[in-house]
Amino acid sequence: MAAPTDRRMPLREHLQELKLCLIRCTLVIVALFVVGVIFEKPLLDFIWIPWNQARQMCVDAGAQDPGRLTYLGPAEGMMQALKVSFFFAVVVGAPFLLWELWHFIGVGLKDSERRAILKAFAPGVLLLIAGMAFGYIYLLPTGLFYLLTYLDPKLAVSSVTLPLYLDFVTTLTMVMGFVFETPLVMWAVVRAGLIRVATLRKSRRVAVIAILVFAAAATPGSDLVSMFLVAGPMLALFEIGLILGQGAEKARARAGGARL
Repeated sequence: MAAPTDRRMPLREHLQELKLCLIRCTLVIVALFVVGVIFEKPLLDFIWIPWNQARQMCVDAGAQDPGRLTYLGPAEGMMQALKVSFFFAVVVGAPFLLWELWHFIGVGLKDSERRAILKAFAPGVLLLIAGMAFGYIYLLPTGLFYLLTYLDPKLAVSSVTLPLYLDFVTTLTMVMGFVFETPLVMWAVVRAGLIRVATLRKSRRVAVIAILVFAAAATPGSDLVSMFLVAGPMLALFEIGLILGQGAEKARARAGGARL
């Protein structure tokens, strides 16, 4: 059996590699940020789509139109537009940033750990993108609609500011991106021997209840179709995680119980 490859580096070389890694990441983010500023108008139009959809849903339901987004300070509009460009740079540059992170920490990992991370890298990026897309395309418009029509307009009317809207968009899309990583996380913890698939199966009922509660909170109201449209993909992700976990457990058994 071949001896494991020793990739250890002296501290000075390790710090130099970290410096180069940070420089590359900074250059990529700056370049993408400039691109975002150049294409600011299409980006802003894209970010506004869920808000316009929510406004139309309010009108179609006979509720009050919440109107256009507002900003309070003279420079606030410009700062929020730059924030959108920066968010664009981080999202588009995320695969490169993650690859640079992997390139830096991979030196100190075992061959089996490196293979496991490489195997999970592409699916992890795809799941993150799928989750963010799901949050943007479906959850944002429906969530905004129900939130904007929750209170009787006789009690209070909405006046949503641009910073609050952008925070809501970024938070929801990022949260859903990480939620969609569930199958990968389940595979990883089972493959590492931290938990057994049987334990995950026993917790299925709790997971289903938690998912339904989350879906109900994300789509308040009496529309069960919307609720199950949110809960369905999450339930499917959990089941996919169980299937991947079963495969990981078998692979771990074949490897004699070794981690990863």
